[in-house]
Amino acid sequence: MRQTQHFNQPVPTSSSSSRAPRSNGSDRGVLLAASELFVGRTRHDVEEKEIFLELAQNLLPLTSLPDRRRIAALLAGHPEIPDTLLEMLAADDDDLTAYPALRYSPRLSVDLLLRTARTGPDTLRTAIANRPSLRDSVISALCDHAGAQVIRILLERDDIILTQAHQTKLSCRSDIVATLGLELAGQDALNPDGLMGQFLHLPDQLKPKAIAAAEMTSLVKQAQAPGMAQGSRPSGSRLKLQDALVHEALHQNRSRFADLLGQGLGLRQPTCDLLLRQDQAEGLTIAMKALGFSASQLTTVLIRLGADGLTLERLRALLRLYRTLSHGAAEVLVGQWTLHDQGAQAVPVTAPTQNVQYQESVRREAQATGTPVPDTADARKKAGL
Repeated sequence: MRQTQHFNQPVPTSSSSSRAPRSNGSDRGVLLAASELFVGRTRHDVEEKEIFLELAQNLLPLTSLPDRRRIAALLAGHPEIPDTLLEMLAADDDDLTAYPALRYSPRLSVDLLLRTARTGPDTLRTAIANRPSLRDSVISALCDHAGAQVIRILLERDDIILTQAHQTKLSCRSDIVATLGLELAGQDALNPDGLMGQFLHLPDQLKPKAIAAAEMTSLVKQAQAPGMAQGSRPSGSRLKLQDALVHEALHQNRSRFADLLGQGLGLRQPTCDLLLRQDQAEGLTIAMKALGFSASQLTTVLIRLGADGLTLERLRALLRLYRTLSHGAAEVLVGQWTLHDQGAQAVPVTAPTQNVQYQESVRREAQATGTPVPDTADARKKAGL
């Protein structure tokens, strides 16, 4: 046959090919022509496949970009393409060359798929997400690194069911929750901890669900420890913190306000800065509730820090949230934000622990300035510890 004769012709050696420039006219188009001949038949003997592989290994680095893309499209779905060549095409620097192999080739190594899922870009992650079958480890890597459009592909596939571990990974990613929160919730892929921990990034439609989860968690905690009354008697250090926060709000010192907020609640600086944005007024209200603020103190903070972006209707809605939200639920929500900041999945941090964090901060500041150090034991007793 003519095709067999072609594959039995002499093949350039690696040394001679490596010296040939990409623009060499004798090499240009040779691999594309050979690939067209190869896919013209469904069956090849061992010798033909070895000859074609050697030809491809020598000429693929010299082949023009348009030809490489055409070759990848031709070979990706062929049942007898050598695995080594598949890997070469899938690892090509050009996304359009790598895409067909990543999308259609069934025999790619898991290592290559994992590496691509981790390093991207999302164009190639899309190819992987659309493969006919995916191992759990590859899905996990996509849940860790892929963008929202790639995750949406996984959610829309009927043959893929995200495990609890996958759901936890997605629940920890603020960018995914902000974009796909409704889709995740619709598939029960956001657990209660994820809802509460990602409250600041949830679509507005999901925030009531997160608050309901926090109220339920708070009720369970109270039932397990009925002797602990939450928020009934604020400690002296908590009252001092409240006064300091109101003072900074009155002076519109947003930076210092955020610092004190982080000290009092154990939140990282980026989260505290986020709470001061105009679109995060619900989160700030919850934080103030967890700190035991009164309605009048909250109103002062919201008006002074909300500037011109706070309307009367908006203020009334926030005060309504303050009245209906229990102190325990506010603490649960803030505790989950703290855990999200730390990247942990554990029991929410309780208010007494947060209070001690603030006391420790006050103690360090007192030592640094040479002022008397507060009595830690007395502070713990007042905090109910």
